[in-house]
Amino acid sequence: MKIFISYASEHGDLAERLSLAFEAEGHASFLDRTRLRPGQAYNNELREAIAVCDLFVFLVSPESVAPGSYARAELSLAEQRWRHPARRVLPVLAAPTPFDSIPPYLAAVTLLQPQGEVVAETVAAVARQQRWPQYLIAAAAAILVTALAGGGYVWQQLNAAEASRAFEVQVAQELSAPRELCGGGSFAAAWQRLDELSAKYPDRLDVLDVRATCAMRWLREIQVQVGKETFTEIVGKVQPAIVTQLAGAIGTRSADLRAHLGWADYLRSRDGAPDADPPSHYRRALEIDPENVYARAMWGHNLMLAGREQSAIGHFDAAVATRRERPWVRRMQLGSTTSRIGLAPQAVRVADDMRRSNETFEPSLPGRLWFIGYSGLLFNASTEARARFLAVLPPADHLATFDWLFPGPEPTGTDPDAWRVSRAILLINAGQTAEARTILVEIRARREAARDNSFILDETRRQLATLK
Repeated sequence: MKIFISYASEHGDLAERLSLAFEAEGHASFLDRTRLRPGQAYNNELREAIAVCDLFVFLVSPESVAPGSYARAELSLAEQRWRHPARRVLPVLAAPTPFDSIPPYLAAVTLLQPQGEVVAETVAAVARQQRWPQYLIAAAAAILVTALAGGGYVWQQLNAAEASRAFEVQVAQELSAPRELCGGGSFAAAWQRLDELSAKYPDRLDVLDVRATCAMRWLREIQVQVGKETFTEIVGKVQPAIVTQLAGAIGTRSADLRAHLGWADYLRSRDGAPDADPPSHYRRALEIDPENVYARAMWGHNLMLAGREQSAIGHFDAAVATRRERPWVRRMQLGSTTSRIGLAPQAVRVADDMRRSNETFEPSLPGRLWFIGYSGLLFNASTEARARFLAVLPPADHLATFDWLFPGPEPTGTDPDAWRVSRAILLINAGQTAEARTILVEIRARREAARDNSFILDETRRQLATLK
């Protein structure tokens, strides 16, 4: 048989051993990490493998059944192919997992709970699943006799099954192009192709799924050219795809779709739509999935822009804690907190959290933070404003985050000495006065020799005075 093994990365070694055992029994197994051809699109290969497999083995663990996991996404593809999992899906308990967290589709069949060696018992279960009961063997023999007498009915059925598999592969291949276009940000081109496929396959769940997923991504990454199109025009184009799939969606998928309807309303509100009500959609999404990353981050973004900082922080913290869509969540946090100078402290706190989590930042972030934060609230600010800004983080963390954002003066886009003086201020705040004095004395000597009368020299002298 062709066997697809779905698992969380925490159980990769078990999945690999299981794959080798299956192959030793004469089966062909697929592991997403080992069977992908170089250069092959990741999602496309997985869809094709699931479309042609005979058995879908799901290693059940808290990580694999967690909302948003890749194993859950693979399971949804299996569910689209087989309405009922009987004799097609084999769930295997790989680690203790609360039963109520197991998706209903898996719970519809008997969960294999190995009492000894997981690999050996799973291979044995697959072997048992291959054996036909005696009455089925007898029925098959009778059908074969009838087929021989009646002109090859069985062969027709076998050919039909093969044609069905080929059709599934064809649809998966046709969906790969719009999926890649959407993933690469070419939304208009992807949508045109999805319109064609929707007309060609109006009742295909996988087409509806890709269409709704692309619609949500377009809304999250939306960009408009002022004077040429509006947010409302794009929302009107993609929103029906989200609403259509919402009717049959459950759990996290339903919450994802509803959160994006809220974001669509927020976008319409920017065009002045009087009936837009984003919070109602976010609230409904969180009733379905209390920690839904999209509802949390989108609502946090809206609240931060509205000046409700503490409520916004609560939603953003919950979104970050899900560990789902982390780069996008950070973009939402920083997009809202760098929108005006008054929110700069919140932006610095986000940057500090990213540094401590070893995350990466977009190239534009240092320039934005310098403009709204360090330039106006640290380097060129009143004593009171500077003191408040310095208190945003513990002194050592503030210095470390500054060095992480600005390893040199280039990202600031300003005079290099402005960066040096700013760093000296943070050094003083962190108690590293000797290094700060060295930097400031060098700047003062050089600028006085050049008869410079700029605000940089003024700030340098002020900071040296504080060291006395």
